[in-house]
Amino acid sequence: MRLSAADIRQQQFGVKLIRGFDPQEVDAFVEEVADHVDELEKENNLLKEQLTAYEERTRNVEERERTLHETLVTTQKIAEEFKESARREAELGLREAQLRAESILHEAQLQAEKLLEEARQQKTKLAGEIASLKLERRQLAEELLAVIGMHKRLVEQQLAESSGS
Repeated sequence: MRLSAADIRQQQFGVKLIRGFDPQEVDAFVEEVADHVDELEKENNLLKEQLTAYEERTRNVEERERTLHETLVTTQKIAEEFKESARREAELGLREAQLRAESILHEAQLQAEKLLEEARQQKTKLAGEIASLKLERRQLAEELLAVIGMHKRLVEQQLAESSGS
């Protein structure tokens, strides 16, 4: 059963006349636990928002990478077309046209290589950021589990002390 801070605050306990708990202490503890649950819920929501933002950034980068890949493929197709055109013109004896086409091809290849290198660098950078975010998310989850474990031990200790009294 998942309890919210409001559930904790609204919890009522029966009163025993003999060997009962101090209602003020119980109320204070319940309020402290509820406050802590509020903080954890806020932190969890913030982490979820951050994760959503990072996932959106990842999708954007993947879209840019896809666009760059498509641009590279298109550039390569254009380069192939220029090559074929230059070959035909060379066969017709148009050396000047061939040199012009080779120059355009060379520039297109340089541009394609540059775009591909930029895409690779961006992908590497984003992979590092994603790995960092995954590590951060794991660390936050471990910290949250540690806090929950600590509170569990405190509650168990309180129960043990109250049953021993």
